[in-house]
Amino acid sequence: MKKMPIPGKNRRTPGVLLISSLVIFAIMLILTAGFRVVRHALFRFAGGFFYPYLTAAAPAEQLSDTSLLLLDKSELAARVEKLTGVNRELALQSQAAESLMEENRSLRNMLHLRFRSEQRYIIAEIMLRDPLNFGNGFTISRGTRDAVVPGAAVVSVDAAGQTVLVGVVSEAGARTSWVMTVQNPALRISGRVDSNREIGFTHTQEHSAARGRITFGMLPMRNDYIHGNIVSTTGFERGIPGGIKLGELHTLNLLRSYEQEDFNCELIPAADPAALRFVAVAIIPPVQEERR
Repeated sequence: MKKMPIPGKNRRTPGVLLISSLVIFAIMLILTAGFRVVRHALFRFAGGFFYPYLTAAAPAEQLSDTSLLLLDKSELAARVEKLTGVNRELALQSQAAESLMEENRSLRNMLHLRFRSEQRYIIAEIMLRDPLNFGNGFTISRGTRDAVVPGAAVVSVDAAGQTVLVGVVSEAGARTSWVMTVQNPALRISGRVDSNREIGFTHTQEHSAARGRITFGMLPMRNDYIHGNIVSTTGFERGIPGGIKLGELHTLNLLRSYEQEDFNCELIPAADPAALRFVAVAIIPPVQEERR
């Protein structure tokens, strides 16, 4: 005799299977996410804490001294600090070497200068600068024992290899001398505009020029003065040869001085005393030798 099926049992079976599947799927998702989180955490932990040990085999082939792998962290840190100090010293030495090379190039340029036949030049080092009067003068390592006398021209060489006037020896001692630069308001010398051969003088105005410039005036009235005209020494001053670059014209103004109208302007000096360490000093021959 057949058993009769229990009413409602088969109806509940599909629902239970669906719920069970969803629960199992959710558990798998949770396990997968948890595994990824745990694996990421383990990788980070292993990469930070065990890095020297996990990567020891890889760089060992690239190391010239494999004994470094046997050192602990403190010893490695000490060696790194020592090497850092050595690198710092080498960088300073390299910078000093570059500075010496630049000075040597400047000295070589000055040694190849061509001067007037009745004069010779000697190289001097700038020894002292007055912090309160930095741009107006400095002390050099030559004096009367080297035949340096007041009024002698002090020159240098620019980047193009052209001779430029730095200043004039103002006071000369036995072993050192004081140089008054072109920027010093107390130094008034003549200059010739190369384009038209007209002559003017430095520091002719009472007011000071803009920074990095000096006043230059008493030029005859003409229409051909332009910005950038080269101004060179005239040779009128006994210790200053002619043809040495003094600077370039800048601002032009028409002013009245000494009861006449003339041009007064600003001049950009060719030499920057702050950037110099060595200069060349003219040796002025005695008057007796010149007469011969």
